[in-house]
Amino acid sequence: MTERTLRILVGLLVITAAAWGVASLLPDGEGPAPASGEIAAFFDGLDRVSTERVRMSSTSGEYELVPGPGVAGWLVNGMAADSGNVARFWSVIEGAEIGDLAAANPANHERMEVSDDTAWRLEFEKGGETRTLLVGAQGARFATSYVRVPGADEVYVLEGDLRVHMRRQLDNWRNKRLLTVDTTLVVRVEIERDSEPYAIVRGDSTWTFEDGGELDRSNLGQLMIDLNRVDAPGFLEAGDSLAMMEQAASMRALGPDGEVLGAVTLGAGEGERWLRVAGDEVIYRLQQFRVDRMFPSRERLAADAEEGS
Repeated sequence: MTERTLRILVGLLVITAAAWGVASLLPDGEGPAPASGEIAAFFDGLDRVSTERVRMSSTSGEYELVPGPGVAGWLVNGMAADSGNVARFWSVIEGAEIGDLAAANPANHERMEVSDDTAWRLEFEKGGETRTLLVGAQGARFATSYVRVPGADEVYVLEGDLRVHMRRQLDNWRNKRLLTVDTTLVVRVEIERDSEPYAIVRGDSTWTFEDGGELDRSNLGQLMIDLNRVDAPGFLEAGDSLAMMEQAASMRALGPDGEVLGAVTLGAGEGERWLRVAGDEVIYRLQQFRVDRMFPSRERLAADAEEGS
């Protein structure tokens, strides 16, 4: 055996011994400790069908989600909730997974924003049981959060973009849908704007004014789009100065038998206006650009209306 070969063998022996020494200092098993105890089963059985109440408390406010009466959707703080945002929230909850242990020392709670004073609070009520989760800062990866259960020292990583829903403002939890009218059933639309009423009617193949005058197809199309689906940008309180403006316009869509399929009224003003939907106590905001689309003057809706009016 040459001297060079001997040096190589000795080096390999030293490396092997060092690796064995390091390995002997490590705990049994590989990777971080998995979740255990109460938090491991936190999301088991939680779903949009059987859950009776959800409470959220964060820097955005305090919200309570409950199923609406009958076949209605969910309510947020007693008001109709946006069905899309509620569905996205439940998609996260039903797919949430408690991941690896991130910390076991309570000295890390404040840094991870899961201390009793800094954490956001999420509660679920189901079958007389209340489950509470403290939600902290975003984890090391996108769409993760640090979480723990009250009274526990251990902090885990939650897989699921929960924080985006807990940051949502109340107005964005609320339902902003003004109308959802099936325009294939509409045969008559009555509009009054600035004390000038008129009506348009559907014939066998086209829409006209009630007196037979032709309509501008582009502006008629915009009206039908907004009848079918339009969302408000926000809400007004009853005491708001904008909400106290007098009524300036109204619009009703009627079906074949004269039934009202949708009806709205609009406040006066030059910019943003108040809008009310028949049968709904909520006072909505309506942007100025939608005023002429939803409540067009007869001149705007006429076939000879100037382009871009």
